Amino acid sequence: MTKKRKIVITGSSKGIGKSIAYKFAENNCDIFIISSNKENLKKVALGIEKKTKTTVKYCAANLKTKEGCNLVINEVKEQFDSFDTLIFCAGDTKSGDFLTQPIEDFYDGFALKFYSVVRLSKGLWNILKRKKGWLLTINGGMAHTPDPNFMVGGSVNAALQNFTKALSKKGILDGVNVNSINPGMTSTDRLISIIKGNAKREKISFAKAKKNALESLNLKRFSTPEEIAEVAFFICQTKVRHLNGTEINLDGGKKPTI
Repeated sequence: MTKKRKIVITGSSKGIGKSIAYKFAENNCDIFIISSNKENLKKVALGIEKKTKTTVKYCAANLKTKEGCNLVINEVKEQFDSFDTLIFCAGDTKSGDFLTQPIEDFYDGFALKFYSVVRLSKGLWNILKRKKGWLLTINGGMAHTPDPNFMVGGSVNAALQNFTKALSKKGILDGVNVNSINPGMTSTDRLISIIKGNAKREKISFAKAKKNALESLNLKRFSTPEEIAEVAFFICQTKVRHLNGTEINLDGGKKPTI
């Protein structure tokens, strides 16, 4: 009987991370989910276990801090040491006008989406190396599309993309596959908040702001968390081990070039 795989996923109490957790669990993998909200994590864990009959462990921690990252590293090592896949979905960068946006928003964005990846990758790399596993970052299309109203997210995404690519080169030496997915506009609570921010800034309705967002990229619809989960699952399979250092832009084909 094939031994069950074990998957660690940050930012997995909602949105893309939650969909990825369900996808792997539905394919007979045990899951370790991480988020800052314990109640949301508990609810997701119970939902996955009920639907899939697989094992779900969770840890609530503030990944913006060194202490929160160390807590996760220790919990994973104690409860889930034989995991082979680490997927990063945590990140909630704020939009806003550059001149009026607080500098603290930059610190906050890098703390969660960039430095947590650095800390957890360093702390858990040897397990991935031993298991010849996979590391995947769920980044964002703004890594390539600078926008004056989304400078925090764009800067963080660009830094994370560079880090992931560099880490993939170490992965070649250590037998760890490292890749990234750059989702475009995806139907999540986060996208709703961004569109609401655009509507407020432009003094237009939410419906108009949503329509403008789609028309700006000539898209008929936003992507879904489930689509990203399908690609994430595909990337982390033995049959495609030669896929390494790859950046997949899951954006409907409308990523602007610069």
